Amino acid sequence: MTRVIVSLLTGLLLITGVAAPASAQDSGDGAIGGRVVNDTQGGSSVAGVEVTLLIYVDNTLADATTVKTDSEGNFRFDGINPEYTYIVTARYLEVDYYYQVRFESGEAETYMEVGVCDTTDSDDAISVVVNHKIIDIEEESIKVTEVLWMVNDGNETYVRTDGVLDFQLPEGAFGFEAPQELLMDFQLLDGNMITYLVPFPPGERQLVYSYRLSKPDTDEITIPLTIDYPAESVEVMVSGEGIEASAGQLAPAEPVVNDAGERLMHFHGENFPRNTVIKLGIANLSGGGGFPLYIVWIIIAAAVAGIIIFMVVRKRRRGSHG
Repeated sequence: MTRVIVSLLTGLLLITGVAAPASAQDSGDGAIGGRVVNDTQGGSSVAGVEVTLLIYVDNTLADATTVKTDSEGNFRFDGINPEYTYIVTARYLEVDYYYQVRFESGEAETYMEVGVCDTTDSDDAISVVVNHKIIDIEEESIKVTEVLWMVNDGNETYVRTDGVLDFQLPEGAFGFEAPQELLMDFQLLDGNMITYLVPFPPGERQLVYSYRLSKPDTDEITIPLTIDYPAESVEVMVSGEGIEASAGQLAPAEPVVNDAGERLMHFHGENFPRNTVIKLGIANLSGGGGFPLYIVWIIIAAAVAGIIIFMVVRKRRRGSHG
């Protein structure tokens, strides 16, 4: 089954009770059965785990019901109408795990395994597979967008009480932004630090965020770009007409041409340890006019697509070596 993330709105609906009454959705003769499985070798018991079924009708949360697993982690929900959308969530060691329920064509019953893990406060298993850093020279400021594909290669969920994934922004950074579905899970800390609050189970996670830097009075600037976690691949792309750029720890690569025909300077590097600081030098700032916002999003979309392709190739290579 595919693990999915449900927005905070779902939790708010459950807490405040602003859900449609159960009578708004018709029960059926189907069933959802399953078993909670601890994916951590030698992990804790899965008996008595709370499993909640979220019921969506026309993309609206209509009802929710909770059961507890038996001594072997089994659970079951009856009265299911397979025409509706269902998400199963298991709360284990104070962490919520979400799974989309899928029915085979023509079937009214389904069985699923819900994987959970023991927790750890060590981030030793956390790394970045691909990190795109997109620098856009605007009229009044410099916008830096980070697109990260991260992995937890361990068998425990990484969680802390004060945040989970920490990222260092350059001094003077302002105007932090993230996609709406991610923004509520970021928190600004002292010392130009941000943290992403959502526990990180074994597997992959994609993050996108951006911030701005003020343009200096001079015609050049050096931007310190921190590699917060061990990074397998780092790609830096710089937009802006007439500017010059260099990155000592990175090698120049073929320019990136987006769908609008704009060319971006491109730098590439591999296998960086955590806390590496890439010093990106940019000169002739007065010549950089920046791209329209829609072009920047085209660049980001292309970066995400490239990351997906990279991950597919990476998995195939790992599989062939296995």
